[in-house]
Amino acid sequence: MADLFTLPELASYMQRELDAESATNARRVASGWLGSATGLSEWTEPVPDDLWTWALELAEMAYGNPSGYASETIDDHAITFNRARRADILEAARKKYSTGSTPVYSFPEPDWSWTAVPSTLEA
Repeated sequence: MADLFTLPELASYMQRELDAESATNARRVASGWLGSATGLSEWTEPVPDDLWTWALELAEMAYGNPSGYASETIDDHAITFNRARRADILEAARKKYSTGSTPVYSFPEPDWSWTAVPSTLEA
């Protein structure tokens, strides 16, 4: 199974040096979240740009806020995390890649106005 992104790509996206073990765990968390949302068990190579982008953003969330807190305050420094963003990403991924349980396209309303045509075949 291909990785969604490399650890240097995550470090570049986050613009800082990362602990390799924590970054690897964050990549696995992002992969698990996307796998659950999409129903995909394998990532194609090359990874599509939308999956790559979502995976990086989800990994940043997992790395920077592993406990999933809504906010954090240390002395006079406060951070509020956008918890709805993860749900938005996973919903977009589900809509685009998951076809197992819901229709991908919309279907027209049934037309019950038709009438049966008698068969032209003789028995």
